[in-house]
Amino acid sequence: MPENAAAVVNRFERRRQRSRAALIDAAIELFQEKGIAETKLEDICRRADVAPRTFFNHFETRDHLYRAIAHQRAVQLADRLAALDEDPRPFARRLHDLFAEIGAYLAARPLYRQVVTEMLHVRTEGGAELVRSHVLGQAALRFVREGVRRGEIARRHRPEILADILLGALTVAISNWGASDRYDLERSLQETARALLDLFAPAASDRRPPAADRKARRR
Repeated sequence: MPENAAAVVNRFERRRQRSRAALIDAAIELFQEKGIAETKLEDICRRADVAPRTFFNHFETRDHLYRAIAHQRAVQLADRLAALDEDPRPFARRLHDLFAEIGAYLAARPLYRQVVTEMLHVRTEGGAELVRSHVLGQAALRFVREGVRRGEIARRHRPEILADILLGALTVAISNWGASDRYDLERSLQETARALLDLFAPAASDRRPPAADRKARRR
């Protein structure tokens, strides 16, 4: 492909990705402001400054839009977990603050309940983002493994199982919130975090420094 032709293709693809991202961001904003039922596709396109006729070039149906939003949220949560891997605070504090952060964010956006429900019912391309091999599943696994490495999480269970339980508990709590406006998400997530910490708590034999620290001490 000639160099100038490649440049045209690259510009087109960048413009396409910007339009797609603008539509997703606009949809999230409007769903939070008005709810799904009151948000029309024309409203989303207007907010995104995208021609209505191009919406379906990016999303075949509204379900495809929900899947894109779910993927974006999964990537954002994965990034948050990755940032917590580098946080020096104890695992208990990091987990508690993560769940409190999620609970406060959603509780402050009651109209977002509808889109959360939709996101939990659709699957991203190739499967749910909670699957171990996907972005969020992998991030949760790294988060748990880091806790094990620090001696703050039990070694009696495989990290893969604990990561599954962590994401499963979080998903169930958010599902309950999506299903009922009487569900106290913030309180439930606080209790969930405490229950997970009880489960994850290491036995005395698990409370040992990482291998690198042990080697340093032997020297």
